[in-house]
Amino acid sequence: MSSTSSGERTQFPGLRRLKERRYLRLPTPPPPTPTASGDAGAPIRSSSLWRDAWYRYLRNRAAVIAGIAFLALLAYCVIWPIVSPYDPNQVDFSQANDSPSLAHPLGTDQFGRDLFTRTALGGRVSIGIGFAATLVILAIGVTYGAIAGFLGGFVDNALMRFLDALYGLPYLPFAIIILAIFGGGSFWTMVIALSIASWFTTARIVRGQIITLKENDYVRAAHAVGARWLRILARHLLPNTLGVLVIAVFLELPGVILGEAFLSFIGLGISPPDASWGSMAQDGYRAYRVAPHIIIVPSIAIAWLILCANFIADGLRDALDPRTRET
Repeated sequence: MSSTSSGERTQFPGLRRLKERRYLRLPTPPPPTPTASGDAGAPIRSSSLWRDAWYRYLRNRAAVIAGIAFLALLAYCVIWPIVSPYDPNQVDFSQANDSPSLAHPLGTDQFGRDLFTRTALGGRVSIGIGFAATLVILAIGVTYGAIAGFLGGFVDNALMRFLDALYGLPYLPFAIIILAIFGGGSFWTMVIALSIASWFTTARIVRGQIITLKENDYVRAAHAVGARWLRILARHLLPNTLGVLVIAVFLELPGVILGEAFLSFIGLGISPPDASWGSMAQDGYRAYRVAPHIIIVPSIAIAWLILCANFIADGLRDALDPRTRET
């Protein structure tokens, strides 16, 4: 036996290695079973920041209700003046100061004009001024804060000290001065007056975000490959502040709407026969004892918009930065 085995080792060395492989062979794993969603090895759908933020926003009931109410208000202001059977500027003293009825759901004003239609037209002006002024505020604040935060050093110190000096300007008195100089009554004059002294906080917020973001590795890599500072700022830094800017829009909007209402209430707003919610409140103040609904209607509309914007901003803040809710 020993001679035979030794002969096999000398004559057939491959046979011995084959036997050893057969005895030491590991069991092969079973093939993966296909899942219900698709075949094995199918790519997993990647998520994104905005998709996750949208799902988190939908779980906030107050923010969802506020968003629906906000869209309903916008749809009312856009659609109803088109389909309304009443001329918003037609004067009919025979129906002056009528209470709410089926013909006039919100009543009429002192000139007999339908308040349901006038409120929608006033909402167009007020919301238009609010969004236009907010966009101007963001444009100035983002540009100023991004340059200060990205360049840093002496430029940052000089721009921030100048901003500290501008903080001493009172908001509404400065807007009144602007309207007195340029003359009130037009849409764009109101936008300039409401935005010229309101971008300071936005500039500080953007500056803080840029200072934090420019320390990331992708910014250093962009510097290493020779990218210019303007490209780094526009391509990498500003898009990452978009979430903060969306929240800032809904945080600035209530203040601008209230500022427009105040300026219109004291007689510096939109000139008649055009209307805004502030000018309608001014008309109602003159006749609040005879027809209190004239001042109640625009006041409810202003409160509706402000509450919706605040709840939407709160929901967006929790959705885009869930750590704030945890803390």
